[in-house]
Amino acid sequence: MSALANRPQGASAKDDSRERSEQDIPPIVAAVDGSGASRAAIGEAIRLSGELSAPIAFVYVRRGPAGFFGAPVYQRRLTKEMARAGRVLDRALAVANSAGVQAEGAILEGSPRRRITEFARDRGARIIVVGSRRRRLRQSVSTAVIRAAERPVIVARSGPGLTAVA
Repeated sequence: MSALANRPQGASAKDDSRERSEQDIPPIVAAVDGSGASRAAIGEAIRLSGELSAPIAFVYVRRGPAGFFGAPVYQRRLTKEMARAGRVLDRALAVANSAGVQAEGAILEGSPRRRITEFARDRGARIIVVGSRRRRLRQSVSTAVIRAAERPVIVARSGPGLTAVA
């Protein structure tokens, strides 16, 4: 069977190459968690997507509930966390959709620093976009991602003119 047999009627080889090239474009990975800083990251990722003509992969990383309370408590907490993750990703995807940007979402479990950088590496991401919140006692996720990432990281802060590039 030839490649022409799989094309919709009226489609050309040029259309196939355009579809393949759009699918081969490395995405922008944007970490979201529902915070104000996360909303800034969504906005920055959408802006970059328009400039770079790249799709966005939104990721929500959850640490996972502690299992030492037993199965019923674990299951309730897991269900609640998954529902929250779904709502956060749905909002990010809706914003991207309204801006006409191709986007997808993924829920990951584990250390946010490790999972965000692994996801970006596995997808061959061009850029990672994360939000920034002030942390007093612990290292921020954005700082940890900057240190661990093998690609450019943009740290978006909420508020006018507060976007930093690392």
